[in-house]
Amino acid sequence: MGATIVSTAALGLMVAGPAAAPVGAASNSCRPFTVAKAKVHAAAVRREATLGILVAKLQARRDPWTMNAGQISTLQAASSGISALDSKVQSTCYPDAAALRADATTLFTGYRVYWLRVPQTHGIEAADRLAEARTRLGDVATRLAAHVGTNPKAQSDLASMNQALAGADAVLGTPPTPGAHISALVSLAPAADMTSDVAAMEAARADLLAVRGSLVQARVDGLAVLTDLGA
Repeated sequence: MGATIVSTAALGLMVAGPAAAPVGAASNSCRPFTVAKAKVHAAAVRREATLGILVAKLQARRDPWTMNAGQISTLQAASSGISALDSKVQSTCYPDAAALRADATTLFTGYRVYWLRVPQTHGIEAADRLAEARTRLGDVATRLAAHVGTNPKAQSDLASMNQALAGADAVLGTPPTPGAHISALVSLAPAADMTSDVAAMEAARADLLAVRGSLVQARVDGLAVLTDLGA
């Protein structure tokens, strides 16, 4: 899970202007900050587009954990907030760079699109996909159970398959109740200090990778059962 971090120094360059207003100029006079405002707008548009893609991905999935609808609402709210902030920046009279910087910084620290919303949504989507794979493999295991009979090798491989599926369930959960680390994904919110958010996303990612490994093993065991039965 990557992170896009815009440093205070970078923001300073984005909204940098002349060091001081001309002597005698009114303290509340507007300054254009044309280049800086254009950069803020481009950053806002890029983030809105990214959020739109994430929403579309979740809308195309089934929602076995009942997490997608809430995340979609969160993403749409973030997009609306970014749009409103961009409109404010473009239309506001800023007397100095510090005033513009105060608003522009919110675009990055208040929404955390690339540091939080992208990996968070990808984790939820991965949980959806793994739930579907688990269901399919469970159906296969049920069908195989009707054919193993007294074949000891087939019985052993089927037992291994069911054990792998149980291992996946222990971490992934059983719809509609996800595992603890996966469930924690939806409650993550932008923060000034992202340490706890990152830790939560890394824990969920580790669980998702473990589930994937268990399901891969279950598939291998299922294929072995078919071989045992001469299929």
